[in-house]
Amino acid sequence: MIKFYFHTNNPAKRRAEKWLTKHGLDFQSRNLNKDPLTRDEVLQLLELSPDGTETLVSERSKATKELYAKHPAPTMNQLIDAIQETPQILKSPLIVSGHKMLTGFNADKMGVLVPHQQRRLELSQLLGKLNGRGSSQAMQLAYN
Repeated sequence: MIKFYFHTNNPAKRRAEKWLTKHGLDFQSRNLNKDPLTRDEVLQLLELSPDGTETLVSERSKATKELYAKHPAPTMNQLIDAIQETPQILKSPLIVSGHKMLTGFNADKMGVLVPHQQRRLELSQLLGKLNGRGSSQAMQLAYN
């Protein structure tokens, strides 16, 4: 099951939800303002992050700037506590599926959430549509 964490109803959140629904993927939404992350959940997100806090923390958010003003080099415990108290420190949305995590919305990267068999089926259907146009048109479209 895909976990979909958000703290604001911003365009990226809405586009990601729409994309997941369009692709028939089951996901569990969670508003972090109403249901904050536990300490263990924050640690799990940090483990999934390839570059530590850079993937998770929204450097432009007011909450993050306030945290860094108060603690210029916050300890991991301070950061975890701050994320639990103020989820706006995190990028939104956060999408977790197994050992994969995405932040924000990027349609090109969302494909990793689609199971392999479903991706193959979608590709096969697309190629079938292209082949219906004639082989030269299909080849031309495939290379564009």
